[in-house]
Amino acid sequence: MGSITYDFLADSLFFNKTSLENQFSNETDQRIEKELTEYRQFCIDNQEELIKEIKEKDSFLKVFSSTEAPPYQMLKQTALYVDQFIIYDPLFKHSDFQSEMTKVTGQYLGYEQSGLNRQGIWKASKLLKEITPMIVANYVKVFPLSYHFETPKTIPLNLPIDYYNGILPESILKFFWENASVRSMIKNDSGGWMVDENKLYPCRGIVVGFKGTNFSSGLLYHLFETEILEYDEETQLAKFRQTLPDEPPTTEMFNAWVTQSVNSASKAYFDRIYNEAFIASSLNSTYLCNNEFTDKLLKRNFETKESIPTYTATEVMNLDLPFLDNIDIEKLMDIRMHEEDVFTNFRLELEKHFRELRTESDDEIKQQKIENIFHELNDVQGQKIKQKISDLRKSKAVTASIGMGGLASSIHTSGFSLIATALALAKGYKDYLDYQQQVKNNPAYLLWKAQRK
Repeated sequence: MGSITYDFLADSLFFNKTSLENQFSNETDQRIEKELTEYRQFCIDNQEELIKEIKEKDSFLKVFSSTEAPPYQMLKQTALYVDQFIIYDPLFKHSDFQSEMTKVTGQYLGYEQSGLNRQGIWKASKLLKEITPMIVANYVKVFPLSYHFETPKTIPLNLPIDYYNGILPESILKFFWENASVRSMIKNDSGGWMVDENKLYPCRGIVVGFKGTNFSSGLLYHLFETEILEYDEETQLAKFRQTLPDEPPTTEMFNAWVTQSVNSASKAYFDRIYNEAFIASSLNSTYLCNNEFTDKLLKRNFETKESIPTYTATEVMNLDLPFLDNIDIEKLMDIRMHEEDVFTNFRLELEKHFRELRTESDDEIKQQKIENIFHELNDVQGQKIKQKISDLRKSKAVTASIGMGGLASSIHTSGFSLIATALALAKGYKDYLDYQQQVKNNPAYLLWKAQRK
């Protein structure tokens, strides 16, 4: 089936062979920005069609990933089990250029202006190019999810009533506070900011993160001094000036600001997860989180049910499967598309084994059992299939089938001998098909065929 996204990409700069090989070094910033802008508009204009493409796949094994840059190996690995994998569009997020206000604020604070992220754009294009067979097979769907979480083009002003202490239900806010990590930031020699690891003291910059997220979602906060210059009571418009002094605030002001910042960060993180989970649900898919903190947050505050398929999918994603390097992705996708019974056999075999593992509480024993499962499927059964195919090629069934090639040249012989030959060949061909079906019914056939050179 493919996707309309790839209708655009196929003839774009991002899939141009020469440009990809040169990592876009032969392209100007203006050309790349123009192409990104056009790609962005294409995705926005066709968002309803992209949603329709995803929802057309009716399956309880659709996974919606919250990982902004899913590794290629994970997509390849889950292709052994999952029906469909929905990922962030890794290229679309580069089309969200900074607003003028964001640039000015960043310059004032001393943050480096990154400009066009050529390396990020190249990596995103390379990934999209690599997963083309997965797109064609309707296994991977690319969705411009970052569009729903982009930074506002204007900076909103909010009044932090009671330091935002009531911004979330008490039990949820308590969970965030129990896992919060707040660190002070100090200015470096170049005028920028750096985190003072594991320390917190009165200062003008902090970073708020949550344990178990690898701080990938840490938020930066700066405490400005605000001076009202003008205020019109009639229009209720105010003109004010904000500055960032070098001297730290008082301890009392700092503590109040930290409370406000942690509460604000908690709400921002919660909203992000809630909206991602909501979008996943609206696309009839299962939400896949990428860190322990989010997993706990969802399990504590939302009704989650773990079935055999979702348990199996989770375990498959977290495995180290070295033999995957030998799997041809185009061949695997071909099996998924055209030999559905083979794919189904393999998936049912996994579920049968993983059903028994759900009660295993010892992680070390469970890991050993999982390794044994894949060793049996990939090495032991794979070798048996190889031997069976070898025997099949030597069998009379194959000899008879090959003999059919000489049937046309025998047409001039007597009718009796022709019929006799045809009957013999028909029996041989039937034996061949029966023998082949026995091999295909082996769940390990999927792995064997995908790795066959």
